[in-house]
Amino acid sequence: MRLKDVAFVNLRTLDESTQGDYKFRYIDISSVSADNGINLGDEITFQEAPSRARRIVKKDDVLVSTVRTYLRAIANIDWDAKDIIASTGFAVYTPNDKIIPRFLAYSIKSTKAINQICSNSKGVSYPAIQAQILSSIEIPYWDIKRQEAIAAYLDKECEKIGRKIELLERKADAYSRFRRSLINRAVTRGLNPNVSLKPSGNNWIGDIPQHWGYERVEKYFHNNTSYNKDFQYKHAFKFFKGTIIYKDETFEEDEYQDTYEKYTIVEPNDIIINGLNLNYDFKSMRVGKVTENGIITSAYIVLRPYNNVYSDFFNYLFKAFDYRKFFHGMGKGIRLTLSFNELRYFEIPVPPIDEQKKIAAYLDEKCAKIDAILEKINTEVERLKELKRSLINEVVTGQRAIDTESHS
Repeated sequence: MRLKDVAFVNLRTLDESTQGDYKFRYIDISSVSADNGINLGDEITFQEAPSRARRIVKKDDVLVSTVRTYLRAIANIDWDAKDIIASTGFAVYTPNDKIIPRFLAYSIKSTKAINQICSNSKGVSYPAIQAQILSSIEIPYWDIKRQEAIAAYLDKECEKIGRKIELLERKADAYSRFRRSLINRAVTRGLNPNVSLKPSGNNWIGDIPQHWGYERVEKYFHNNTSYNKDFQYKHAFKFFKGTIIYKDETFEEDEYQDTYEKYTIVEPNDIIINGLNLNYDFKSMRVGKVTENGIITSAYIVLRPYNNVYSDFFNYLFKAFDYRKFFHGMGKGIRLTLSFNELRYFEIPVPPIDEQKKIAAYLDEKCAKIDAILEKINTEVERLKELKRSLINEVVTGQRAIDTESHS
């Protein structure tokens, strides 16, 4: 059965003449995930909202992302939705009398449907599919009685898996918070609990050891602006969860040479700070240390240490600032962008270099143990998510039989 045979698409749109003070809750692409459903944000007004905020959403609608389709951002509205507006990056499907809403959402999440969506998407870095093409995909379909049985069964089983995932994620969050507190205390107080302290003058940093310095960033780092003019480096780095890794490049060299020649050359022990979009991006981890020669976008701040600096310690120090969202109180322009010219005057606690090394070694050891635990937890979470995806696919396609009588 084709999707367009069982549901209408984009029936309701917010008019351009809408009053500017009309309040609603906005669903953008990042608000929806295949595993966690919809995470509604705070209320905003029409005049504050992005121009993409136009799809009117009602109870029983199913949202399917038409951009970045590999994310599988699909969810159904199973509550009495009022004043909910979705991005035009979604196709909003309203089921007709041939299908029940919960089954519609599950059927679109099937491997059969997802593979069609991805194969019909255009673009490499930002794949997208037109709503007309999306509506033509084939989805698993059964009679209403079996749809109800399948939806009831999957609701129950997916909830069980969801509870296990939630418990693991809470556990991971507790370990992550402990890791952050460990780093914060070590880089602001040191390792000696009996050390004499002095005020830093900064309420967030608080007291620091008496023998530590408290100096401007520019005393220990300069801003590296050496560009990749001769295309010396052909592969670029990017941020990934607080680390610096290679980008996934899918183009021929000549397609990105002009761009990469404007990138900044980095070397081991440089510290990278992403100072972009400080006014709304509160999720990105913004600090990472470079471990090998390469290049990175010149939009980032590249802190190159002077000789009297142990970079590993300062990597932890700036990460502590990032965890506390300290950078979000800085920056200029509409999107609040932080530059070295502003950061250079910021004062930071600085222990003697031997102590910098001891603190960094201590944190390396402690964080490695915590990271190993987190890796095990995350592996189990991913296993459960894959189990959930497989279960949905097998049940809606009939590969796994269920008792339709007891679940109808």
